[in-house]
Amino acid sequence: MEGDLAVPKIMKTSLTDQIFDYIQGEIVKGTWKPGEKLPSETELAASLGVSRMSLRSAIQRSCAMGLTETRVGEGTFVRNFSLRSYFAELYRLGLLGREPNQINDLRFVLQIGSVRLAMANGIDPVDLLMLERLNSEMERAAANSDQEAFHVADVQFHRAVCELCKNELMFMVYDAVESLLDDVTRKNVQRSVAQADGFKHVLAHHREILESLKANDMDRFVQAMMESRARSLKYY
Repeated sequence: MEGDLAVPKIMKTSLTDQIFDYIQGEIVKGTWKPGEKLPSETELAASLGVSRMSLRSAIQRSCAMGLTETRVGEGTFVRNFSLRSYFAELYRLGLLGREPNQINDLRFVLQIGSVRLAMANGIDPVDLLMLERLNSEMERAAANSDQEAFHVADVQFHRAVCELCKNELMFMVYDAVESLLDDVTRKNVQRSVAQADGFKHVLAHHREILESLKANDMDRFVQAMMESRARSLKYY
């Protein structure tokens, strides 16, 4: 009828979606707790009145989302859910962007925000000692041209920077996306070492971060991060 609003058709959800929603809901409610085994496929399919094929598709989806895990010969168990496993799976499946400069920017934003909060609240001297130790480990690894040892200390250094703010939610987000950051951080160092004929840029960058934190100088910290960002843009 002329003048009537066009009403979009409502799409029915698939049976697999409904089963997945049920499994997710029971886990959220605590019916099945972390580490607990779900009923067998035969039992669960019968109780829901669905085919084992539909149930299996829903369980595969819950495993991909990190809610459950299927152990061969044992069954399906509720996982201790973490954002890390969720983001890692999305990254593995190619459902998250793989643009290195965007991932670098995410790391910079999270660390700058964390340090701003940390400086406002007061940085714990014990945390600075930890960063000093990790920086020394990087310097030793660089002196030995050991890129793997350098990478391990580098990742721990930046995790420690993000932990400075003592904000559990902030660090949870950083921890969740670390699977993205790890790969790009490694490539950043490899390309810096290749282009600068050594570790001089990455060593100077980490030393400047440490000194800016010791001085409680936010502007200096941001400058160090932006200079690193400018170099990273050239690597890709």
